Formats: sequence, C-alpha cells, structure tokens
Amino acid sequence: MNAKVFVGIILIAVSFIMFPIVLEGAATILADANLADYTGLETIVSIAPTLVFVSMLFGGGVMTYLGVKKGRG
Repeated sequence: MNAKVFVGIILIAVSFIMFPIVLEGAATILADANLADYTGLETIVSIAPTLVFVSMLFGGGVMTYLGVKKGRG
C-alpha cells in the first residue's frame, strides 16, 4: 500500500474520531451566557465543527485518491 493511501485513510478515521470532540466543545461555547457580547461568534462556532469535519474528510479523500492514482501508473 502506498504511503499516501495509508495517510489518507488515517486522516479520514481521525476526522470521524475528532468530530464529536469538536462538536462538544462548540456546544460548551454556545452554552455560555455571555456569548451575545461577541459579534458573530455564535455563527462561527456553529459552523466550525462542520468545517473541520468536511475539510479533514476532503483532505483524506484527496490524499487517498492521489495515492491510488500514483500506485496504478
């Protein structure tokens, strides 16, 4: 197995492991009573877990694709 394929698969697995942790951290921040004092923070914190998950999943997919493509020719 190519090294890029291995790293891509590990990155995809780590994204599934990290998602609940990031989601819990975002929920903790959103539960803060003083959240309204910071402009736009609620929106950013609401979007952040999804952005982290999708970017890691996309990066792992691209890395795996490039590894398979290199391995075939």
